[in-house]
Amino acid sequence: MFTPPPSPLPSKRFQSSESHKPKMTDDTPTCANTSASPTHSYQSKQKHTLTLRWTIILVPLTLITIAVSTRFFVHPTVFDAFSPTSSQGWKSWTNSLTDWSLHQRHKSTGDLLHLSDTSPSPFIKRSTPSTTSAPTVPINPTLPTPFPQPYDTTLSPNFSTTSCYNFFLNMTQTDALRSCRPFSLLLTHSQAFIQIQDDINATNTDIWGTCNTGISQSQCDLNMAWFASSLRSSCATDLSDQNLMAVSALTGLQAYDLMREAACSVDPVANAYCYVEAVASSDPSSYYFYQLPLGLPLPKITNGACNSCTKSLVSMYSAALSSTNATSLTGLQFTYADAANKLNSACGSSYAQSTTVASSSAPPSVKLTSVGGWAVLLAVGVLSTSISS
Repeated sequence: MFTPPPSPLPSKRFQSSESHKPKMTDDTPTCANTSASPTHSYQSKQKHTLTLRWTIILVPLTLITIAVSTRFFVHPTVFDAFSPTSSQGWKSWTNSLTDWSLHQRHKSTGDLLHLSDTSPSPFIKRSTPSTTSAPTVPINPTLPTPFPQPYDTTLSPNFSTTSCYNFFLNMTQTDALRSCRPFSLLLTHSQAFIQIQDDINATNTDIWGTCNTGISQSQCDLNMAWFASSLRSSCATDLSDQNLMAVSALTGLQAYDLMREAACSVDPVANAYCYVEAVASSDPSSYYFYQLPLGLPLPKITNGACNSCTKSLVSMYSAALSSTNATSLTGLQFTYADAANKLNSACGSSYAQSTTVASSSAPPSVKLTSVGGWAVLLAVGVLSTSISS
C-alpha cells in the first residue's frame, strides 16, 4: 500500500512570525494598549484645532469691539433714542448707527472745569441770546426761589481724600456760602445759572441777586477767605494731586471779591449791567473777559470787545494785579497778559494796560484713561486666554 510523503515543513520565516504571534485567551482583551497613543495624539490635535478656531473668531470680534467702543463710549449714541428731548425718528436713529463720523460731544453740565493749553476756548460759553438789548438794572426784583447755587448737580466723589470730599459736601450746604451767591462759582459750577442765561431778563434778576446779598459784601469776603483756608487744609492732598475740582474751587473762592465787582459793574450810558450786556450780545468777545480770573484763557476775539465795559473791566483787573491781593489771583495772573495783548491788537493800545504779574504755572488739565486703552487691554486678555488654552 502506497504511503504518502510527509508534508513539507513551513519556512523559517513563517515559523518565526508564527512564534511571535500573541496567543489569544479569553482573559486578554483585544487591542489592549495598541490604540492608546494614537487616541491621545488625536485628542491633543483636536484641542489645538479648537483653540485655533476660537482665536480666529475672538480676535476679529475684539477688534470690532475696539472700533465700536471708541464711538459709543465717547458718546453713547443709543441713549439718544430714549432722550425725551430727542426729535429723531426711527429712520434717522437707525441711520445714526451706521454713521461712523465723530459724534459731537454733549454739553457738559459744568460740574468740572476743563482747561487745556492746546484748546484755549473757555469751558462755559454764553447761551445764545434771546434778545439783542440788555434790560436796565432792576429795582428790588423778585428773586427766584431757590436762588441758583454752585455745585447744584450731584457731587461726584472724585477726590483723592475723604476729607476733601466731606469739605465740599459741607461747604455747598452751609448758609455762609449760599447767602453770598458767589458769582465766581456760579459762572462755571452752577447748572441753573448757566441754563437761565437763555432768558436775558432772568439773568438780569440773578445778577442783581449776586450784587445785593442778605449779608454785607465785607462779611462775604470773610466767609470766602475762611472757605479758601479750610479748603487748603482739608484738600491739601487733592491740591497737590492737581484735582481739578479742588483747584478750580480755590481759584473761584479767591476771586470772589474781584468777580463780584465785575458782575455788578454798570454801563452808565445804558444803565444796564455790563455782564448782562455781554450775555445779550451776539458777539461773545466781551463775555469771555469775565472768565479770566478763573484761569480760562481768552480765545480769539473780534472788535466787538471794543466797548467801555470791557475797557473798564480790564482796568479793574490791572488794578487788582497791582494790589496786595494779587498773589491770591492765580487764575488772573495766568490769563491777563495774553488777554491784554489780544485786546490791544483788536481795539488799540489804550484799551488794556500791560501789567507785570508774578509768573504762574498753567492750571492743570484733566487726564483721562482713554477708551481705546481699555479696549487694547481687553484684546490682550482675550489673546492670552486663547493661547494659554
